[in-house]
Amino acid sequence: MSGAETGGAFADVLTLLRILLTPLVIFLIIKSWPDAQMAALASFLFLIAALSDIFDDYLGGSSRSANRKMGYLDDIADTVLVVGTLGALLFVVHRAGIMGWAFAIPAGIIIFREVIVGLFKGFELSQYGFPDNLLSNAKNGFVMLGTCLLLASPWLTQWIDMSRANEANVMDVFGSASPLVWIAGQVTLWIGALFSILSAVKIFRTKFDAVETD
Repeated sequence: MSGAETGGAFADVLTLLRILLTPLVIFLIIKSWPDAQMAALASFLFLIAALSDIFDDYLGGSSRSANRKMGYLDDIADTVLVVGTLGALLFVVHRAGIMGWAFAIPAGIIIFREVIVGLFKGFELSQYGFPDNLLSNAKNGFVMLGTCLLLASPWLTQWIDMSRANEANVMDVFGSASPLVWIAGQVTLWIGALFSILSAVKIFRTKFDAVETD
């Protein structure tokens, strides 16, 4: 087996790993979020899954590469990870009675975009393929980062508050938890939602008969 074929096989393993980690992340969120310890575990697993998306492209090439036997699962794995994690977060935040529009709107946009584009790709792009572009890559980066920050916010907030307690009155600090991590996650998710819209428009405006496949 050549080096390229080995890289393609390893990339396929990373894609499968991303698919397998997703239900575990969803289970941890629904079962125990915002428990700090479980949130730390869920965010760590999510981070591994998100990084696998970077490394499978680096090692095996694009999802359309001839060296990848299961490259068609790459986009599916991304969609399942993002939609599943954001959907689970929406559920637990709503269950806790703390749902806000600043989280619900970008999360809803991203989920809707992923589902619609995923269905469209399954119908059209399976024939023609669609190369990665800067908009899609930026969308993936911001959406993954924003989701990870929101998912990790319970334990990151706890860590920040512990740091603040060294410099301020302990009762004042722990009486009002810092919202910085959650706000940062929401802002990042809004940027991801914007890129989601822009990249979707680019996909739907593409002349597929002009797109070259590998």
